[in-house]
Amino acid sequence: MDLVLPKISRFDFTFIIGITFLASMMAGVTVFWPLLFIPMLTVHGWLFGYEHLWSTYTRLLFHRDDRNKFWALVWIVPPIVFLFLMAVGANWGMKGILLLYFMGQLYHTVRQSWGITQSYRRKAGGLLWDSEILSELTLWSVPIWGFLHRCSQRPDEFLFQEFWLPPVPDLIVQAAGVVTMILCFIWVMTRITAFWRGEFAIAHTLFMLSHFFVFFVGYILIEELCSGWLLVNVWHNVQYIVYVWVYNRNRFGSGVDPKAKVLSWLSQRGYGYTILYFLFTIALALPIYYLLPELGGTLDELFKTQLIPMSVVLTMSLTFHHYIVDGVIWKRKHNSIDHLSSSDLETETIPVL
Repeated sequence: MDLVLPKISRFDFTFIIGITFLASMMAGVTVFWPLLFIPMLTVHGWLFGYEHLWSTYTRLLFHRDDRNKFWALVWIVPPIVFLFLMAVGANWGMKGILLLYFMGQLYHTVRQSWGITQSYRRKAGGLLWDSEILSELTLWSVPIWGFLHRCSQRPDEFLFQEFWLPPVPDLIVQAAGVVTMILCFIWVMTRITAFWRGEFAIAHTLFMLSHFFVFFVGYILIEELCSGWLLVNVWHNVQYIVYVWVYNRNRFGSGVDPKAKVLSWLSQRGYGYTILYFLFTIALALPIYYLLPELGGTLDELFKTQLIPMSVVLTMSLTFHHYIVDGVIWKRKHNSIDHLSSSDLETETIPVL
């Protein structure tokens, strides 16, 4: 039987392989040279951390129609999140905040992976031969196994703070590993079968492989909790920044929109606009590094009985608000365009063996 060699676009190759490689290098450096964790964390924060938060707000604040449509997310949700985190901090301190963050980040990153996987599924024509339910179970299985593994390790420190995870017996971790291996085996067999039928979807498959790799290495293979977290976080944040950039390029592909002049102008096609777009989002994010500690210090004076610094509460408020917002604004009913399609980047393909 003659098989047509599957190909992958230059954009998809960079999005899937390039971002995974970048995250692996940044985390790998900290595994072999732990003293470099703080420099890598600083680079990540400056270039990807808060910029990834601002990417959400380009979807929420910069277009008049979006501000009107999602006004509750702008004005009502933030104070609720802030007060909730204050209550958690007042009762459980940093351990409570960090536990909430660790679990929230796991859910948020896996949901993003599933959304991107579904975008690739649609681009491949729906993949009728691939069960969505089984695919989603397999996608979740590795992160859940990894989370249970971290719980069994009983770490007592995370990001230089006291940390606590609920204890999990090794037997449960091993059972989760067995279930994960079975699901992954079935997933591999469906891909082999699809390949021989000539229905293999290379981009969809590669993205899921990158997901399995990142969560397995980040949560199971890397012993050091912070280095594993850095791998997953860099992968997720850079991915999201690019994802939103592509969305904006497609949304404003017809030209400058009077309702969002700045964002639509920056989102035009061309390398110059691309550079300006990312410089703009970095410039928006950098002041937060100065403003949050300053504002937090002021609030600390007002809330002297608070168990954790207010700058932490403010930072986590932005993070959890971002989680909630993403769960709403990227639903398909709120979007009429394909998020992962950038035509001028699709013209050059790279064959993958």
